[in-house]
Amino acid sequence: MSGKTKLLRMFFLSLFVIGLLIGGSSADAAESVVKVGFLGPITGSDAAEGAAARNAFTLAISEANKSGEFPFKIEVIEVDDQGTENVAVAGAQEIVSDSDIVAASGFWNSGPAAAAIPVFKEAEIPLLIWGAIRESLTNKENVPYITRSAPTDKQENIPLAIKVLDEMGYRDWFIVSDVSSYGDGNLNAFKAELAARKITPIGEEQVPEDTTDLNAVVQKVKASGAKAVYCGSTVAIGSQLKRQLNDGGVRDILYCGISGMKTEDFLKIGAEPAEGTLVVSPGIILEDTTEGSNFINLYNSQGYSEPIGAFTPYAYEAALILIKSMRACEGKPTAEAMTRAILDSKTTGIMGTTTFNEIGQTENVAAYLNVVQDGKWVPLDKSEYSQGGKRAFGGK
Repeated sequence: MSGKTKLLRMFFLSLFVIGLLIGGSSADAAESVVKVGFLGPITGSDAAEGAAARNAFTLAISEANKSGEFPFKIEVIEVDDQGTENVAVAGAQEIVSDSDIVAASGFWNSGPAAAAIPVFKEAEIPLLIWGAIRESLTNKENVPYITRSAPTDKQENIPLAIKVLDEMGYRDWFIVSDVSSYGDGNLNAFKAELAARKITPIGEEQVPEDTTDLNAVVQKVKASGAKAVYCGSTVAIGSQLKRQLNDGGVRDILYCGISGMKTEDFLKIGAEPAEGTLVVSPGIILEDTTEGSNFINLYNSQGYSEPIGAFTPYAYEAALILIKSMRACEGKPTAEAMTRAILDSKTTGIMGTTTFNEIGQTENVAAYLNVVQDGKWVPLDKSEYSQGGKRAFGGK
């Protein structure tokens, strides 16, 4: 064999070895990706809340990636569930079919959450709920795969009931909700608060989720002589009911409801019809803490078109919990390891410290009240409707 031939063989052997090394490096790079899922209504009637939550969740993940803390890149698979059950199930199946998925977070609507939960349980992929509040979503059958960092419908309704029933003393109630699981859960939660105080509502009405003409309900409220109306629905029903009550001359009432109405979309009915609406929100007043103010500034600096909603901080917090859980996995997160890490986690974020109880429900429960004043949502304690304030609620 000539010296030239030997040199050629050595050259090609070197190329072969280099190819193996490059191939190995590519494989290692591919393995250095960890994926998490996000599910929420990014389009549709609840898009304002869902898109803002998506923004906050991906923002937290982006910040984690920029930190260089992890030996892998975290990628987010986004699913627009459109607020519907069948789309949520299809989205959940898409997420769990990805071999790089170690956890997911969703939903805003309780119906889609309930429909998709079996998909995550069967795949043994942990799901951290950031927004859906139906109480039964967290239970002993769903733990450890299903956890929730947001409060339940019962936990939300309690502070509202204390305010309007105990402190403000309203007794003549007409209750309205939609027929969804969200509406039904809120209806039952508020009725339980009434019953605990031996108060029987003088009227009750449930309507389909897509109802736009609520005049029949307005007429029933007017005929009942109710001094207060509770709406246990989302903004789609809640805003239209308030506008049509106003248009129908039913104005001297207290109109109150749950966090599903506390969105910028509610204010689109106009300052005058929206005025005085009282709504409970989960969490804390962000502006009152350094962490909350920092989150507001960070979110607003991104140029998002969707403003911060009632559950936007919970989506951000959910991402922080997943990130904290990845740390507990010592750089090697798997679905199995993340399931236990999430349940055992103790995460201090923008709303305090979140831990989970024996059924996977958050033990960090906070809520505050908001009122529409001059076309804007204002924390009740900082408004002119506060005790001894310049403005008064109707129905007195």
